[in-house]
Amino acid sequence: MEPSVDTLKWDLRQRLKLLECTLLLNGWVRTQALTESFGISRAQASKDFAVYQSLAPENLIYDRSQKRYEASSAFAPVLLSGRTSEMLDVLAALPGEDSPVLALAALGPSVEILRPMERELDLAVFRSVSAAASNGHRVEVDYQSMRRPEPRRVVLSPHTLVYSGFRWHVRAYSHAHDEYRDFVLARIKRAESLPELAGESRDGDRDWFEEVDLAVGVHPDLPATQQAVIAADYGMSDGRVVYPVRRAMVPYFLRLMQIEPEREHPDPSIQQIRLLNPEVVEDARWD
Repeated sequence: MEPSVDTLKWDLRQRLKLLECTLLLNGWVRTQALTESFGISRAQASKDFAVYQSLAPENLIYDRSQKRYEASSAFAPVLLSGRTSEMLDVLAALPGEDSPVLALAALGPSVEILRPMERELDLAVFRSVSAAASNGHRVEVDYQSMRRPEPRRVVLSPHTLVYSGFRWHVRAYSHAHDEYRDFVLARIKRAESLPELAGESRDGDRDWFEEVDLAVGVHPDLPATQQAVIAADYGMSDGRVVYPVRRAMVPYFLRLMQIEPEREHPDPSIQQIRLLNPEVVEDARWD
């Protein structure tokens, strides 16, 4: 009996989801992606690939010269749906110092997690942009900026995917603007990989590598007792904390924390924290 997505066991589903996510992000995948991430044998990884090929026979092409599986032109995800939270969960599960701890206790407190409204990803666009960033080549996109009534065709050299807390962006060198910029993935209406054209190195992206120390403090107009509570919430010392942020990511951090200087609320009970050194972000901008 051929396996189906609905009948996959949990552990196998997780391995195949990582396989498919790697295909989506890089455009190719090797068995090491499973052996190194899950600690399984090469033989088990090969079986997993065989299961995936039975689920999606048109998705993989084996490149003998590179000794890897590549996504075909007909690649269509069978395990990933395109939800932002799903992609974040897959990426968060990758090995590393900050990998989440898997709780196995049978008993525990009741937990309810409130998530923001889902933002759907166009997986075809995501795939093309991510593969360009992963493999160091260019991508041509039709980008709908909020500053223009119609989409503009631009060639990008992406180097990093960024989730700002609300939506996905890509940090890229824009060959049309001759500078590094941020582009919202949801505003990319079409993306065509240009593997024959090498991308611009991210080494020249000064705003990506330069860090800005943002001083965040409790609103001084709050009563002293309330100031102490807010300071404790954020681990502040003397009512303030210094948070280093890549200069390119400053606007997103300010928006996420609701401390954009130009949008401060006059009521300190609402604007409980504020940016104490707004002069350091005067030149920060995004598209």
